Amino acid sequence: MSIERDNMINSLRKNVIPIMRNRGFKGSFPHFYRQLEDSVDLLMFQFSAWGGVLYIEASKCSPEGHTDVSETFYEPNKIKVYHIDIEHRQRLGKDLYGMFEFNKDNTELISFAVRDALKEAEEWWDSSASWWV
Repeated sequence: MSIERDNMINSLRKNVIPIMRNRGFKGSFPHFYRQLEDSVDLLMFQFSAWGGVLYIEASKCSPEGHTDVSETFYEPNKIKVYHIDIEHRQRLGKDLYGMFEFNKDNTELISFAVRDALKEAEEWWDSSASWWV
C-alpha cells in the first residue's frame, strides 16, 4: 500500500468510522453493515488500483440476508455491497464520477467530505425502494 492510501485509511478511521459506529454500523474496514428491522444498510470503501482515488458505495438488502445471482446465500452480517447487483447500489460523492481524489496533503479534508457524503447515503437508504420484496 502507498503512504497516501494508508494516511487516507487512518483519516477515515479517525473522522468517519466513529460516526458510522454511532449510527449503528458494524463490520470492519472496508465493509460495513447496519441491521435494521426492514433492511440491512451496506457501505463499502474502495480504492482505485492506480492510487489517489476513493470510491464509496452504498446498498441495502432484506433483513433476512441476500441470495446473489450465483444462488449463494449471505447472512445479514456477511453480505457485502459487491454481492448486490449494480442497479441496486449507489455511489456516493458529488462529482460526476462519484470519486474522492486524495493525495498526501488533503486526506483530512477528503475524510470530512466523506463524512458529509454519509448524509447522501442516509437519504438514498431512506428513499430507495425495497427491491427484494
